[in-house]
Amino acid sequence: MKIQNTPAEQPAEEMENGYDISRRHFFKLTGGIAGIGLFYASCKPPGAPTNIFLGSGDTALLNFIYILQQIEAAFYIQAVATPYYGMDHLELLAITDVRDQEIAHREYLKKLLGNDAVTNISADFSSVTFAERASVLSKAGELEDIVVSGISSAVNLFTNKVYSLALSKMVSVEARHSAYFKDMHTWNSFGDGVDAKGFDKAVPPRTALENMNAFSHTNYDASKLPN
Repeated sequence: MKIQNTPAEQPAEEMENGYDISRRHFFKLTGGIAGIGLFYASCKPPGAPTNIFLGSGDTALLNFIYILQQIEAAFYIQAVATPYYGMDHLELLAITDVRDQEIAHREYLKKLLGNDAVTNISADFSSVTFAERASVLSKAGELEDIVVSGISSAVNLFTNKVYSLALSKMVSVEARHSAYFKDMHTWNSFGDGVDAKGFDKAVPPRTALENMNAFSHTNYDASKLPN
């Protein structure tokens, strides 16, 4: 069975400095997800979207990050819906909190893009064994590293620096996710994603998108994505 899409119709709450999703809205947005038993198909679903054009300039950069957030949100929705064997209460609370944050990121970007947002992508988690703790934690760390490395590079490419500021805040949250899951998987490994100077590693957006292809059935036209 293919996992159901998380409802995406709820509007983000508009705050003084832009769009935001409050903690209360997180739970409205995600209510009922945890109790649903859903599984991803390991093969490419029929009619999976292909060659989706990201746009150009700032729009392409926002869509690039929106794709990353769609895949992350789908991963954690699945991890909460089908907890791995032996998941304790504190781990469930933590992964649920990360799920809510990723959904908030996804909806923030969707609201920001408006009609320019790419279609919902088709995630591929056939490489993940959601029943096994080690598999979920290692893949979570891998996903987070791809996102951190891609956004860290993208924030410097926006012409509208308001986006750069907002997404710099977002990537700082993603970096904390990465450190958390790495440490859960292997004690004291949270610093693996940084360079010799202690900074997050950055890769060009197109490289990050290619790296994320391992978790997506969807193909993209990123020919005008700043790099």
